[in-house]
Amino acid sequence: MRHAPNRKVVVTGLGLATSLGLDLDTCWEKALAGVSGVKRISYPGAERSPVQAVGEVGAEDWQRIRAAFREYAECEGERRTLFALWSAEAALKDSGVLDSDLSRKRFGVSLAAGLGINRLEDIQRWMRGDRTFDYAAFGRDYAGVHAESIMRNNSNRPPAVIADRHALAGYNCTITTACASATQAIGAGFRAIQRGDADLILAGGADSMINPVGLIFFVLLGAAAVAPDDPATLCRPFDRKRSGLVMGEGAGIAVLEEESHALRRGARIYAEVAGYGSSMDAYQVTAPHPRGIGAEASMSRALRDSGMGPGDIDYINAHGTSTKLNDAAETAAIKNIFGEHAKALAISSSKSLVGHLLAASGGPEFVFTVMSTRHDLVHPTINLENPDPKCDLDYVPKHKREKRIRAALSNSFGFGGQNASIIVRKYMQEER
Repeated sequence: MRHAPNRKVVVTGLGLATSLGLDLDTCWEKALAGVSGVKRISYPGAERSPVQAVGEVGAEDWQRIRAAFREYAECEGERRTLFALWSAEAALKDSGVLDSDLSRKRFGVSLAAGLGINRLEDIQRWMRGDRTFDYAAFGRDYAGVHAESIMRNNSNRPPAVIADRHALAGYNCTITTACASATQAIGAGFRAIQRGDADLILAGGADSMINPVGLIFFVLLGAAAVAPDDPATLCRPFDRKRSGLVMGEGAGIAVLEEESHALRRGARIYAEVAGYGSSMDAYQVTAPHPRGIGAEASMSRALRDSGMGPGDIDYINAHGTSTKLNDAAETAAIKNIFGEHAKALAISSSKSLVGHLLAASGGPEFVFTVMSTRHDLVHPTINLENPDPKCDLDYVPKHKREKRIRAALSNSFGFGGQNASIIVRKYMQEER
């Protein structure tokens, strides 16, 4: 098939699984109300963990997901895969595709997936008394490896299971690029439709690292919030007293669709995906460039790709991790790109509400960005009580805001220096 770079891509379905809830309307209403999904960790035996605050999917919601996908829950039970299944099915239902008789040969999946779970019991179980690993015993007893273990779940497990369940026989890819993953996955799906490789793509991310190895990783890096404060107040992006990221879990998935395909079937269109940009800091593995040059490059490329200028953007869903380095670097990058218009931008961080979903973070944030663009509403950045002089833009503190949003940009920046930015704008159907 010849390349068709002018194919317009629209959003026709949205699905979520976060600490705020399992359906789009609930999550959106709570986000607008500034409700925090961050609570005290419930992981068994975590009483002595230095990390006590997490954006964890609630126990009742988790059981609801397991009941909906019992066959997968019983054979594996991996949280990120089940979150992905739930969100994908919700997005397909929202789009009107789930029970349709449409051909799915040109439907695909572009999904971000985080690191698999290293279960401590799967290491301890085969350790000898001299602290060496008994490889022979491990080989004999491999069937006893925990169902959630990385040994049983490759990174491509979630998109493969989604494609199999819904007979999505086209384009399929897995993106694992740290905290930029989901936005890059959405960008990859956007490109696949643009160039004519697919008509519909489920795009987004799913992740869960709320386990001992996942939590201690960020503690050792000095990136996690470990203060004994009220968990709901601990994630405070752009605040002078911010002390680190608060981990979350879940998934956010959107149905991206070629415009004419969507119009032929009478689909509701939320917004248009207008541009995508990606970059690499090439600076440090665990810290952004202090001047935000990588973030600046990804935003600039997204703007150029969209054909819009800085003055056309009204809202930014920031990466906003609540870490000292990232928030200041992102602010600097926004100022460099948007100049005087930066002061007119509404900016907010979804992580203040649901925590940092790591590889999946760009998924729910894209969903919220689409909803903001559609409804001209911006959810607040909560817990912003002590503005940092280095972070001196309008972060929509405490309360939602009504604002005309012609176009919005969502940022995701990850360890290793990966950066991704994606732009959505109000959908305006051209007369044909």
